[in-house]
Amino acid sequence: MGTRFWRLAAAGIAVVIVAAGAGTAYAAMSSSGPSYRLASATPAYVTATLPETGTLTPVHQADVGFAADGTVQAVAVKPGQHVTAGQRLGTLDPTSLQGALTAAQSALASANLQVSNDIVSQDTAAAASGTGSAASSGSSPGSSTAPPPASALRPLQQAVLSAQRKADSALAQARAALAQAKQVCAAAPSPNPTPSPSPTPSPGPSSPSPAPLPGPTSPSPAPSPGPTSPSPAPLPGPSSSAPWPGATAPPSPRPTPTAAAGPAAGTGTALAPGTAAVTCLAATQRVLAAEIALLQAQQALSGRLTALAGALVKAVAAKSSSGGGDPASPGGTGGSGGPASAAQLAADQASADAAAAQVTVAQQDLAAATLVSPISGTVVAVSATPGTAETSGSTAFVIAGLDAYEVVTQVPVTDLPQLKTGQRASVLPDGTSTPLSGSVVSIGLIPDSTGSPVTYPVTIGLAGQPSGLRPGSYAGVTITTARSSGVSVPTSAVHRSGHRATVIVFAGGKARVAKVTVGTVGPVMTRITAGLRAGEQVVLANLSQPLPSSNPANQGPGPGGRFFGGQFPAGGSINFVAPSG
Repeated sequence: MGTRFWRLAAAGIAVVIVAAGAGTAYAAMSSSGPSYRLASATPAYVTATLPETGTLTPVHQADVGFAADGTVQAVAVKPGQHVTAGQRLGTLDPTSLQGALTAAQSALASANLQVSNDIVSQDTAAAASGTGSAASSGSSPGSSTAPPPASALRPLQQAVLSAQRKADSALAQARAALAQAKQVCAAAPSPNPTPSPSPTPSPGPSSPSPAPLPGPTSPSPAPSPGPTSPSPAPLPGPSSSAPWPGATAPPSPRPTPTAAAGPAAGTGTALAPGTAAVTCLAATQRVLAAEIALLQAQQALSGRLTALAGALVKAVAAKSSSGGGDPASPGGTGGSGGPASAAQLAADQASADAAAAQVTVAQQDLAAATLVSPISGTVVAVSATPGTAETSGSTAFVIAGLDAYEVVTQVPVTDLPQLKTGQRASVLPDGTSTPLSGSVVSIGLIPDSTGSPVTYPVTIGLAGQPSGLRPGSYAGVTITTARSSGVSVPTSAVHRSGHRATVIVFAGGKARVAKVTVGTVGPVMTRITAGLRAGEQVVLANLSQPLPSSNPANQGPGPGGRFFGGQFPAGGSINFVAPSG
């Protein structure tokens, strides 16, 4: 057989051996000509892929921290331990938290007592104006003598207290809505994420701005209205720290714990499964709605205050005309200076509302002394240590829900046009030999790097519930970006110069350059959509030429389109003349 082969080669007859599947062939020319490595253009499926490297990350992960400042009393878990939703992670020493609750309850009792004294002083003034008994008996307008049950001021007082409570509640809701909008919009890809809506009705309030919460102190009384023109002070906008002059702004209660646990549930920052993301636009609309509700509540309060202030002025004037002595203007605090004004009653009620909110916060802090896991998963990090201080909002435990994984990879901006959500991907975690299937679930809009090239985060969701994976480990990712079928050649046979693509066709013992249109480009095969027919042979390499070198004489086309020793990716070269035109 070998003797026959050499006889054919000596006679100048080419012997072609075709490799199965790939369409690759080898042509042995006569001793006086070059020897080529050839490939046949054949119909085939071509798959384009994008190889990347990413990091395995649990889909659900909770960074859990205590909701209040305190000293860690006990830690109940350790890294690597599996926990269920609601399971205890650690506890704070409740001594200081219980003391804070007792102090808040005492402040609330004092604030409620001050409101009661205000009402008594006003009722006393109204009773004296009707009977004159206060003046004849020498009793003080500020005494704690119980007023008659049928006091004409009682409905007006209750209307003011109710309107003040509604204004305080509206203010707390507006502050909470703004805080949520700031958090949501801070992560949105917008140049100006912070919402700043303002309703148009007068007096034109601005966005509520949370301020440090003062303690429940006794406010100074507002200026008393004149005897003939009772008029309350102007309403503040939502940006003020209190809903009425001299009032103490009620603090926003802590959010309700999200963990599924018993009465002593702690809070965490878990990404709950199935929870829809709150958009910046929706959060901004809630801020606007809360501001409008606050404005309406303040306007209603203003009307109630005007009515009560007018009634107090008339009561004081009636007392003077009935011989009750030198009248005291209704601008005091309920003591010897006269009855409490309408504005003072509203301010004291605001202080009571603030004290009640502080009690709620203290109760939540005490309940949150026991911290529980908001999700089921594995403890991957513990930073809390018994006897050390923990700050509210800091992460004490990290819980990874190992029921679902994703891979986050960084893709250069030049490769982003190839990607779209839903594309299939193959993931091979480090240390394993079996690839996992997945798909592209998100493509980042904000770059993760500022170098060159700029990269964007691309997330690959893994199918099913793979086991044995380690959060934070690396994985090889192969994303399928395109797939098509048609006439194809090995990718190494296609040569590009800008947007121009060519192949070298070998036919009739000669090589010529053919311009082609390229379709799907894979790592092994490239689809040719025009310029080449199935069965034609293309040159991969000239085996008679030396391997590629840095010698300029063996690189690129010469003058007039003539190539001298043009190099090929397969390692060989060939001399040919480019077709004219």
